Amino acid sequence: MIIFLRILSILILVSISYLCYELKDYKLIIFTCCGFITGVLFTLSYVLDVARKLKVYKREFEKNSINSDESASKVKVLESKIEVLEKALQDALNNNSKNDL
Repeated sequence: MIIFLRILSILILVSISYLCYELKDYKLIIFTCCGFITGVLFTLSYVLDVARKLKVYKREFEKNSINSDESASKVKVLESKIEVLEKALQDALNNNSKNDL
């Protein structure tokens, strides 16, 4: 779509030049109108290209954000498991030392 708009704007510019060459009257008005249309098409093609790239970057950022949230959640779960195991080991050592006495 973007390439089509760029090619179309170039073709319009070439046709404007030819038309202004053939017509001796009103060439300034025709050139101004067609130049405006060409400028709009060029700008529109770049705006659409930037919007498409922005959408891709947003999707990539969301994926990375979700992955980092999942990683943080996994770390918290592992930390809580370690705490539980440390407490269980400490309790077992305390019970073992009491039984030895």
